[in-house]
Amino acid sequence: MSYPIVTNISGRSSTGISRPFFCEASDKNSYFVKSQNLSWESLVKEFVVSSLAAEYGLPVAPMTLLEITEELTQQSIVRDAHEFQPGIAIGSMKIPFAEDIRESHLRFVSDEEQARCFCFDWWVRNSDRTLGLLSGDPNILWDPTMGNIHIIDHDRCLDPDFEPEEFLREHAFRDVQNFLEKKTVKKLRTKFESAIYGLGDIWAKIPEGWLTDEEGNERISFTQHDVESMLIKPELEIEGMLAS
Repeated sequence: MSYPIVTNISGRSSTGISRPFFCEASDKNSYFVKSQNLSWESLVKEFVVSSLAAEYGLPVAPMTLLEITEELTQQSIVRDAHEFQPGIAIGSMKIPFAEDIRESHLRFVSDEEQARCFCFDWWVRNSDRTLGLLSGDPNILWDPTMGNIHIIDHDRCLDPDFEPEEFLREHAFRDVQNFLEKKTVKKLRTKFESAIYGLGDIWAKIPEGWLTDEEGNERISFTQHDVESMLIKPELEIEGMLAS
């Protein structure tokens, strides 16, 4: 399978755990690129959960797989070059003029969209979308041109150490709990489970090199079945996300 080729790298982010690289690709788009700055497991989580979010109907920043050539890595001067290696990487398309969402933007995001995102993050055990008055790591971009949001960064989902109380207290859209009803959550859950049924097609698109090395050894500790089981039979009940 052929992918757009990364043609230029102009630096990398100074913030965030993965600190993605700023790149341009042969399809004429600009991307935030994640390569060996993530573990194999985190790359798989990023691809799988971002794809599920798009299938579920969330406004995910357009994502694609990109090819980094050996020639580019040899020619490019970049700090921590060992994290920018030849192979297949993930590119999250750069949204012109987009910025991290702030508390002042929340009133422009519909209750329905906030509820969909809040529930999705609960089900995929994503504690990496926090926002407070002064700080946070929302992984939500505000697009001032279109007046809408784009969600990004899902490499820390499926977290075995997920803390429900912390999630309910710190999630960017936590105020949606005040009106979230069980019937609404069940409706969203049905749509989420429909997205899960497409996991096989998503999994088939994962580059083989992310799953096994050249000698056929497994690079990740979970399987497609493990992810399906975790999502179809969640440990956390629906009632857990509703306001008491």
